[in-house]
Amino acid sequence: MAKMKVDIAERWKAFAGPLKRKKDIFVRAMALVALTISLTAVAYKIENLTYESYVQDIKLKTTISMVEVRERIKNDLISRVFALKELATIIGQHPDMNVTEFNIKALDFVLDDPDVKFVEAAPDLVASMVFPRTGNQEILGASYHDQPEALSKIMSSLSTGEAIMTGPAGLASGDRSLVLRVPVFVPGHSGRRDPWGILSVVIDYDKFFEAMEISEYEKGFDILIHEDPEGRAVHSDSLELCEILLGDEAVLTEDPITLELNLPFGAWQLAATTDGGWPPYLPNQLTRNISYALGILACVIAFAMVLRLYDKRRESDRLLSVGIEALEHGFVMFDSDRRLVAFNRRYKEIAGGSGMVRIGARYEDIVKSSLRRGLIPDAVGREEEWYERWSKRLEATDSDNEQIMADGSYIRAYDRAMDCGAVVGLRIDVTDLKIAQREAEAANRAKTEFMGVLSHELRTPLTIILGHARLAQNIVKMPVFGKLVAEIEKNPEFSADVMPLLDDLSTKFATMTRSIENSGNQLFTLISEILDLAKIESGTLAMEIAQTTVPKIVDTVVEQMRPMVENKGLAFEVSAVNCDINVDAKRIQQVLINLIGNASKFTEEGSIAVIATSTDSTVTIQVKDSGIGIPDDEIENVFEAFHQVDSTSSRKHNGTGLGLAISRDIALAHGGELTAQSVMGQGSTFTLTLPRSAALEHADNTEEAWDGNDDGQTLAA
Repeated sequence: MAKMKVDIAERWKAFAGPLKRKKDIFVRAMALVALTISLTAVAYKIENLTYESYVQDIKLKTTISMVEVRERIKNDLISRVFALKELATIIGQHPDMNVTEFNIKALDFVLDDPDVKFVEAAPDLVASMVFPRTGNQEILGASYHDQPEALSKIMSSLSTGEAIMTGPAGLASGDRSLVLRVPVFVPGHSGRRDPWGILSVVIDYDKFFEAMEISEYEKGFDILIHEDPEGRAVHSDSLELCEILLGDEAVLTEDPITLELNLPFGAWQLAATTDGGWPPYLPNQLTRNISYALGILACVIAFAMVLRLYDKRRESDRLLSVGIEALEHGFVMFDSDRRLVAFNRRYKEIAGGSGMVRIGARYEDIVKSSLRRGLIPDAVGREEEWYERWSKRLEATDSDNEQIMADGSYIRAYDRAMDCGAVVGLRIDVTDLKIAQREAEAANRAKTEFMGVLSHELRTPLTIILGHARLAQNIVKMPVFGKLVAEIEKNPEFSADVMPLLDDLSTKFATMTRSIENSGNQLFTLISEILDLAKIESGTLAMEIAQTTVPKIVDTVVEQMRPMVENKGLAFEVSAVNCDINVDAKRIQQVLINLIGNASKFTEEGSIAVIATSTDSTVTIQVKDSGIGIPDDEIENVFEAFHQVDSTSSRKHNGTGLGLAISRDIALAHGGELTAQSVMGQGSTFTLTLPRSAALEHADNTEEAWDGNDDGQTLAA
């Protein structure tokens, strides 16, 4: 049954995975389609609004231009009507005016407006006077009673007393004209005004509009000026009942802008559009459409990329979450405001499973929650002080401390600040490591104690051996040897044969004991080096820092080492500056003995030089030789314990390989350094650099550092 359940689960997983991927693809495709439709609708709306705004701008410009046209026409016609009414008033005051008088009055009218063809006076609606007469004789005698269309308007004008305008009308010459008419009244009985007739002025239509430069406007606009008898907009289907002053009635079908043109002879209307009507689309419409299409495509692609990046981000977050949870150590991350943004289950366990460990929780609240529950024994009773010191870790770029938990475990808390201000931390359980460290330290102490005991136990008999070997080298001075010689000399018969043999024996014995002494000294040195190394490793190597001078250190060593160097036929050059220095003189001498001894060992001819120089803060002692040199690939390893350039069993030079390692550690213990430079076949230079006065400070700082660690047991490095 269990196997069947596993099979079903595996099959469902195999089926659900592709199904979920297909579903995700479908959802994203629908999202892209919806985005495309939405962007297209927005683009369409924007284009419509832009087009409407564009047309409105054109209409506004058209209106401004038409206002100027209207004002020109209005001002001109009003001035003509006023002039014509003035002439009508004069005629009304002199109804018996003869032709000559009429011609004189009409002449001024014609001279003022060059586009006037003639002026006509029609008493009782019969044309009886016209100026100029030439070319217009056929008008004389014509009666308006024979012109029904004109008669109705004239009668209306006589009734209202208002001027009227008709046209454009065709003349016999084929020209078009505008006709302005005003009624003429004469004084009657009881103050009444009796109609005298009608006064007309005929204007050349083309010259009239040419004088006002209307043709310049007609190049860019379609203009219609028509009568508006009811003072309202007139549609194209009713325009046939109205007078048209200018333009084509088709303008009314193009949604024109309209302006009221109020004239002394009635209400007129000016309608206009741009030439050919309003533009059906924006300029560069194709370019705009392509831009919209490219913009929509770019948005869709960008959205698809965002979805892709979102998927990658989500997958990365998932992998990060899985990876964090897979860590056997506690992981935690705080943002720049020290609020928790990420952690794993192990961190929460280390924090004691506190409910405070949640996304958004403050670092301070999490730590103080652990303090309140007593999870940190070292902080019990001094929680505020402990937290103040502990919280400063987050102010540092890197922080690495250890913490003892209530269950006795050791947790290493490592935190690192990032450039953005966030802090990433690891909580590592180092309990096993601490136990192993304690065991190793205990073993190391046991080893050191054993080495000390062993050294003492070895040195005691070795000292006796060396002492007896030195005494044995002078066997001939021993009382026993003198007694033996005296007894032999008492027997002259065989003393001559025995004494030479005794001398050979004493010489041979002295040589053997000298070899014993040399080997003992080597063994003593080896034991001392091993003991020093053990002390260095355990941190118990004692340093007796005191003020001395450089010559005291150097001269003592040179005096001791000169015989060995000169016995090899090497030149020994010494130059030492005279200055004070705070060091352990015996340890520095030990370093120089090692360096000079090595130089002598590896130099067959040439020289060895010891040069001591100083600055205000340091002393530098160099040991130079002209020996075989050190290979480049070995120069970095010569200070390692037990390391030798030639470590084969057939090597020419003896040694343990501890001298340089111990020398370097002694230099470091003084706050200095020991370095090496070498050229194969030309020799080597070892440079010992020591601070003149910082050694004491180094010792004080070391002591302070120890005190600081003792004060903060749970913060051991």
